Amino acid sequence: MKIFLHISALALLAGLPALPAAAQMDGQLGEEPLIVDPMSSARDAMARGDPAEALARYLRVLARDPGDLDALSGAGSAALAVGDADAAINFYVRAEKISPRDGRVKAGLGSALVQKEQPRAALRLFDTATDLGVAPYEVALDRGLAYDLRGDNRKAQAEYALLLRVRPNEAEASRRLALSLAMSGDRAGALAILDPLLRKRDIPAWRARAFVLAMTGDSAGAQAAAYAVLPRYQADALKPFLERLPSLKSAEKAAAVHFGHFPEDKVPLEMAASSPVASVKASPAPNTPPPPPKSAKPAFDSTGRLVMKVDTLAAKAGSAPMAGIAGDASGDGAPTAAEQRASDARSLAEDRRAAQKKAAAEKAAAEKKAKAKEEAQEAAKAKKANPSRYWVQIASGSYKPDLDKEWDKQKSRHGKLLSGKSPWTTPFKATNRLLIGPFASSDAAQDYVNEARAAGLSCFPVTTSAGQKVERLN
Repeated sequence: MKIFLHISALALLAGLPALPAAAQMDGQLGEEPLIVDPMSSARDAMARGDPAEALARYLRVLARDPGDLDALSGAGSAALAVGDADAAINFYVRAEKISPRDGRVKAGLGSALVQKEQPRAALRLFDTATDLGVAPYEVALDRGLAYDLRGDNRKAQAEYALLLRVRPNEAEASRRLALSLAMSGDRAGALAILDPLLRKRDIPAWRARAFVLAMTGDSAGAQAAAYAVLPRYQADALKPFLERLPSLKSAEKAAAVHFGHFPEDKVPLEMAASSPVASVKASPAPNTPPPPPKSAKPAFDSTGRLVMKVDTLAAKAGSAPMAGIAGDASGDGAPTAAEQRASDARSLAEDRRAAQKKAAAEKAAAEKKAKAKEEAQEAAKAKKANPSRYWVQIASGSYKPDLDKEWDKQKSRHGKLLSGKSPWTTPFKATNRLLIGPFASSDAAQDYVNEARAAGLSCFPVTTSAGQKVERLN
C-alpha cells in the first residue's frame, strides 16, 4: 500500500520522476528557426534532454495525423520521461494496434508497466521485444528494475551490467545496480559502484547511497546521508522508514526505494498513526491523533531539492503537514480511490491541454514566420523587378484612367520635347504621377527638366525607390 506524507518523502529520496512537465511549457516559445519537420524537432528535443518539449511536438503531429506510428511511439517515450506512465501506456497501446509486431513499441509498453509496478507483464513484453529484434541492452535498464521488483536481484544485476558494458557512463544504470546490490546485502559493492557518481556530486546518487546504507543495516549512516540532500524536517520524517528498510524482503525493498511503497503488513507500529490506513496488526491506540492527509505527488526542483505539497484537503482544513485533520466518513482523512483517480485524470487533462495550447501557439508562430518570410521574398522580387530609377514628372491626376488623355494633351502641346518618350505612372499619396523616362542618371533627368522648362513644359525630376512599382501607360 502507499504510505502517505512520510512515504512521499521516501519516494522523493528514491528519485521518483516529477509530475508531467507539459504544464510548464507555456511561455517558452521564444525565437527559433522555422519548423519544417516537427518529428525531427521532437527527436532533437529528446536528445537534448527536454521530453516535455518533445511531447508537445509529437502532439502537434498527432493532432494532424492520429495514426502516425512514429509520433505515437515518440509521444509514449516522452510521456514516460516526464513521469506520466498512464499517458505513455495510452500512446503505446494505440501504436501497438497499428503495428502489433513492432519490438520498440513492445519495449516501451514494458517500461511503462514497470512504472505501474507490474513487473510480470513487463518482463513478458521485454522478451517479446527482443524476439522481434530489439537489442537486449536497449531494454536492460527497465528489465533489470522489473527483476528487482520480482525479488530476483541476480538477474537484475546481470541486466544492469549488460547495459553498462555497452554504455559505461549510464548513470541511472549504475544507481540501480548499486541499489540492487544493496537489496541482496552487498553494501561494499553497492558503495563502490556509487563512488564515481558521488565524486561528481550526482544528487540522485547521494539519495541512492542513503538507501544502500539503510537496506544494509546502517541506519545512522543512512540518516546522515538523508540530511545531506534533504531539509532537516523531511530527513527527520524519513528516519522510521530508513530504520524499517532492512526488515523488508528484496522485492519489497525495490518497491520502497524506487516507488516509495511499503507493504501494508510491514508498516511498523510506531508508524501506524502516520498511515492513512493502518493495518489490523498495528491499529493505533484510541488516543492516537488522527492520521495526516495524503501528500501530493512528489517532485524535485531544478537544483535536485525535493518539493513537498500538502493535499488540497489539508489546505482547506488549514492544517500543517504533520497536523491532524478531521476525517471523512471512513475516518481516515484521505481521499477515496475514486477521488484520487478523478484528480489524476484532471491533472492529465490539464497537462494535455497545456501541451496542445503550446503546440497551437508554436503552429501560429511558425505560420507567422512563414508569412513574414514569404512577404520578404515578395519584397525582394519587387525590388529586383523595380530598381531605383530616375524620371521626370510632367503631370498628375487622381483618376488613373484619365492619365492617357493627359498624356495626349501634353504631347499635342510639346510634341518635339516628348517625341520618343513613353508615358509611365506610379501612385503618390491620393494622386497618380505621369512620368517620362527612365533616365540614365539624376543629372540626365535634371538636364531634361532644364531644357523642358525653357521650352514651356512644366515638369520636375522624380526618383523612385527600389521596389516602388512603376507601370507603363497603354
